[in-house]
Amino acid sequence: MNQEPAGLPGSAAEGVYLFCFACPAAIPAIGGPGLEDTRAVSCEVAGVVAVVTPVNVEEFCGPASEANLRDLAWMAPRAFHHEMVIERVMRSSPVLPARFGTIFASPESMARFLARHHLAITRFLESITGQEEWAVKGFLERSKAEKRLLEADDRFLRLPSSPGSRYMQLQRLRAEAGRAVASWAKTVVQAIGKELEREAADVRTVKPRVLDAPEKLFEGIANWAFLLRRETVEHFRGRVEQVGARYRESGVHLEVSGPWPPYHFCPSLGDDEESDSSRSEMPE
Repeated sequence: MNQEPAGLPGSAAEGVYLFCFACPAAIPAIGGPGLEDTRAVSCEVAGVVAVVTPVNVEEFCGPASEANLRDLAWMAPRAFHHEMVIERVMRSSPVLPARFGTIFASPESMARFLARHHLAITRFLESITGQEEWAVKGFLERSKAEKRLLEADDRFLRLPSSPGSRYMQLQRLRAEAGRAVASWAKTVVQAIGKELEREAADVRTVKPRVLDAPEKLFEGIANWAFLLRRETVEHFRGRVEQVGARYRESGVHLEVSGPWPPYHFCPSLGDDEESDSSRSEMPE
């Protein structure tokens, strides 16, 4: 394709913000409420569309960029828009999503990037067709887990009758149960992961996020990204519910969500000199 990306950019300060690469079928999906400023540009390499919008480069890599990227009021709507565009495109085409803040100096530099990585991008789009990324997160309710471990200990059933001795023994058992929880939870996570991965086309293990909760009643202990064939999604969700029910009384809770852009399964395109923003990197 040799279509000229008209109107991108309009000045030296403007760059090209990349949301994702997709198939030409995605073009009609771009537009509508909230997406009026987003354009689908047919790049020079056949069979791939770059979904882009003009952007002021200085907002992401100029003197004000550090303050902008620390400002939630500035970041939140832009990050939301980034995901909204990609999810809109996903309805019509497989996508290779770009990370938030991926910027090129010009349409030409973006096209050169696409030309260099065309084979990897097209192969990925072909391989991801008909598949979706779904997330499963595991949380530990530590107090409940400790209680279950304590009650399963034979010594808990044989506590001394003397109040003082009983109290001291119970405290020791509780301390041991507290120390044993981490090892027990690790074993449970491994068992759950092996069981669920049999239902997926592919899986990635992701570092759990630390929950910012005052009392921290729940701890993140597992985070997986599963690549699922679209026709198996409902079966997979039912399987997660079934497995989760087995461990719920022991203090382990599973949460499933999706579909998400397939960030965790994207090919690593590496750093590229065409990309100008300090935050502009393709998914790894």
